[in-house]
Amino acid sequence: MMPLLGGGLAYEGKRQAAPLIAALIIVPQLLVGLLAPWVGRSAEKHARKPLLLVGFAALPMRALLFAVISNPFALIVIQLLDVITGAVLGVMTAVVIADVTKGTGRFNLAQGMSGTVMGVGASLSPTLTGLIVDQFGRSAGFASLAAEGLVAVAALALFLPETKEELPTETSPRTPP
Repeated sequence: MMPLLGGGLAYEGKRQAAPLIAALIIVPQLLVGLLAPWVGRSAEKHARKPLLLVGFAALPMRALLFAVISNPFALIVIQLLDVITGAVLGVMTAVVIADVTKGTGRFNLAQGMSGTVMGVGASLSPTLTGLIVDQFGRSAGFASLAAEGLVAVAALALFLPETKEELPTETSPRTPP
């Protein structure tokens, strides 16, 4: 989304495009570092799937807002949704992979496969979105990214089971051995 947003700002002749783009990248990265520990603690206390859904849902919301808003200060606020996505996906990807591969010895394989899929998506997305923008405009590019994000949210909601194991609850008082 950032290449498309940056290109749009430069094309629209925003006088302060370079500092604005820097702020759109740096501020969320700093905030992800602050939010990530909270995400990790929440993942230990609560279910994993709702956190993932929140992280994934922020992506299409952000894309839709970028499609319709061009005010530079509003863009910075909208980009804060990336903080949610970055913190949640950064922490929860490893946590869910650990849950799913527990006891199999295949954590590294699954982590590598996940990274590969993300890398392929990250390389195809700008190309395909660029083609859409060329043919239909900037808003259509962001709308296509939002649609892709909604598909990801739906797939996650429908196909990923909760991965956190339930801790056994004690129903009777312990008796000494």
